[in-house]
Amino acid sequence: MKKRGQVTIFIVLGIVILVVFGFLFFVRGNVNEASFEEEMSSLTVPKEIESVKLYFDNCVEDLVDEGLTTIGEQGGYINLPKDIMFRSYTNPFSNSLEIYDGLKVAYWYYESANGIEMNQVPSLENIEVELENYINDNFKECYYNIYSFEQEGYEFSLPSLVNSDVKINTNNIQVSVNALVSVNHKDVNANIEKHMILVDSKFGDMYDSAVSIMNKENEEMFLEEKTIDMMVVYDEIPFSTTEFSCEKKIWQKSQVLEDMKGIVSTNIDQIRLDQPESSGAIKTNDYFEIDIPKKAGINDYFIYSTSWPMQMDVSPTKGDILVGDAITQSVPEISKFLNLFFCLNNYHFVYDIKYPVLIRLTDSKGYTLQFATMVRIDNNQPREYNEEVVNYDDADKFSKDFCENKVMPVETRVYDYDKFSSIAGASVSYKCFSSICYIGETNEDGLLQANFPPCLNGVVIAQKEGYEINGESLSTNSESSAAVYLDKYYDLSLDIKTLDLDDGYTRLIEDRYQTVIQFENLDNGYVTMVTQDDKTIKLTNGNYKITEYLLTSSDLEIELKSDTFTQCVSVPKAGVLGLFLKDDKCFDTQVESSELTDVIVGGATFEWNQELSSAKKITVYVPYDMMPRVQNDLITIFNNIQTTKDNSNFRYPSVE
Repeated sequence: MKKRGQVTIFIVLGIVILVVFGFLFFVRGNVNEASFEEEMSSLTVPKEIESVKLYFDNCVEDLVDEGLTTIGEQGGYINLPKDIMFRSYTNPFSNSLEIYDGLKVAYWYYESANGIEMNQVPSLENIEVELENYINDNFKECYYNIYSFEQEGYEFSLPSLVNSDVKINTNNIQVSVNALVSVNHKDVNANIEKHMILVDSKFGDMYDSAVSIMNKENEEMFLEEKTIDMMVVYDEIPFSTTEFSCEKKIWQKSQVLEDMKGIVSTNIDQIRLDQPESSGAIKTNDYFEIDIPKKAGINDYFIYSTSWPMQMDVSPTKGDILVGDAITQSVPEISKFLNLFFCLNNYHFVYDIKYPVLIRLTDSKGYTLQFATMVRIDNNQPREYNEEVVNYDDADKFSKDFCENKVMPVETRVYDYDKFSSIAGASVSYKCFSSICYIGETNEDGLLQANFPPCLNGVVIAQKEGYEINGESLSTNSESSAAVYLDKYYDLSLDIKTLDLDDGYTRLIEDRYQTVIQFENLDNGYVTMVTQDDKTIKLTNGNYKITEYLLTSSDLEIELKSDTFTQCVSVPKAGVLGLFLKDDKCFDTQVESSELTDVIVGGATFEWNQELSSAKKITVYVPYDMMPRVQNDLITIFNNIQTTKDNSNFRYPSVE
């Protein structure tokens, strides 16, 4: 009992100490504010000089307003932190969000192009220093308009040294500028040694709210959780399900990305801080409310614009096409049929997504504090917050030093693969494990002579608009050279026709048919997909594997028996030394018996090569085999697709 009594006493003492310290902190804050206002009131000058004092006080207030506006718009910085890598194709996010040309907002959390988590939350003390420096550097602007006083006979001695002190409080900002201005007017002399103003602003309150939002996001990943909800709820985003449909099994990654941007923009805009019941405001949907109390007089906005970057990697894909991985089943031929993803819509896609969200806070006086954070989905899961996220001021030394340590001379030439001609203005980067360094651009002769950081088995990456990106392996631990060849895109008009395998006749695509054609360049990995709705196609020269499917609706319902199968998705995983390996994630799926009304009626798969440099148009012929009546007919059609090219009436694509 004695020990229990001692513990109780210690708890009570602890509570008392906390209350006392809290009270003392509150009292000290009020005393400091009262002391500041008292000193400000004591700064008096002769009546003849009052207009000059008022002018300089107003000028200081204007400088504070300008500096605070810039700080608020740029995420707590007047001078944004520098990124060790330029914003580019390989680094679209950089360390700041470019809202529009000329306005950038610092990320308070982001992942660098080298895969390092970074924290750029400015302390309130740093913001105060930024504002002090801004006032010191721009106080001379107050001198420009004193000529109006000089015309009235005022004489000035202006300061060469300016020293400011800024204190940001919850509801105001105290500014004191030590800058000796000596004034003489009609035998009246006065020294204005200090300029003090009190700015009515909730900037301190907004900063506290902003930090609370960032901490909440790092602890609960509420933005990531809601993003995953969007992926599950919206049909436009293929995620994980089983359907019987011949039409919904093809997605273009580029279109899914655009749909995802629109969905995110619409939903992020609905997120709000928790509105107290006592405020009398109309409550919004609780799902979109974040468990952070909304402070009086401060409005909050969560924003994503579709014009901002979003990075989306999906597995499994083939180029720009989302396709399901292999289905494992006891009956091989049924397995092949089920793997024909146009008719059995079973899939589980694994996403890695990055995009920025802008959080904007405003007060009733028009002041704003906004910052950006990066939302990250990793293998369909919210990012894991590392308590030791690297701060901007002590960013990862290896990554920074690697790109700065460009000591090995390398001669890089970039060529057009078709013409073997030089490509001017090609952007060149160098990748070593997870680090990507921008090197420069080729000159008019397609040559870049520059120093590279030393690395064993790195990759020189070249890219230019109108060409397929390409890279070449290169070790830069000694003086070396590299040649990178880029395949030019050729824009061709597209015509798709059906081909009857029985008589060899070709026909225009009828409305009842749907065609899906995939072009996979076996030389450079370029993949694209078109349907009869497309009028043009972009191709590079090379050897292609072309896969064609012809689909239609059937008057008969073809029965598929229930079964269980396993679907595996290959996803990238990091290996030793940063090398990327493959890992399989498998999912068992129970497929209930059902009937198909959308069926495949023909197709082909074959290899094709054609010189395209002078081509203007390509015509593709999609074979018609037969209308299936039962499940075995579908399996027959699928098996025939592999050998259709051997049919005497088969036709390869033609160009003109």
